[in-house]
Amino acid sequence: MRMLMMGLFKTQKAPFKKVYLHGLVRDEKGQKMSKSKGNVINPLDVSQEYGADALRMALVMSTTAGTDNAVGKAKIRGMRNLTNKIWNAARFIMMKLEDPKSQTKGSQQKDEAFLKTLNQKIRDITQQLDDLKIGLAAETAYCYFWHWFCDEQIERCKKGEISLKVLVQGFKTFLKLLHPFIPFITEELWQRFTEEEQKSGKEKPLIISSWPTGRD
Repeated sequence: MRMLMMGLFKTQKAPFKKVYLHGLVRDEKGQKMSKSKGNVINPLDVSQEYGADALRMALVMSTTAGTDNAVGKAKIRGMRNLTNKIWNAARFIMMKLEDPKSQTKGSQQKDEAFLKTLNQKIRDITQQLDDLKIGLAAETAYCYFWHWFCDEQIERCKKGEISLKVLVQGFKTFLKLLHPFIPFITEELWQRFTEEEQKSGKEKPLIISSWPTGRD
């Protein structure tokens, strides 16, 4: 309220129109964190052990505005596993890119089906963010990347059903979709995948690159 009134006083304009109210962060048993109970999670210690990305994703994953969120080390470890999954997917794709003989061409029809589904997933996550369903958007990005992209599409690329070209496009798209939630590993991998394009000015750092449109 102070920000709103000061903005109106100084500029005669409201500094913002929407306020996102999140609930309390509770321990994994749903109890309020307190030093006397000894159930407080130190974010610096957790970030050191599991990474800041894992902590960020655990705090936002499956949350609802105004509703308390139970967070424990088990949930944070699960999000650390997601960062490992992203890293392993990147390593597989990089290995394929470095070996021309192992690159699959796939079929045009299956590549088009892949891109159509990818665009639908972009639209789903974008709509959820526009609707301020941030926890749901994080969960959707997590599920789509882990199950659809890694479990299904990477395996299809291994079998030669889809091309490496569309797989790379899909991976770079997921780096963008996951970037609001886990910015550090996504930026690191984006720099590696777009190093040459950034040198020539065709690409920008992920943090200032454009959001995918999801158009067919």
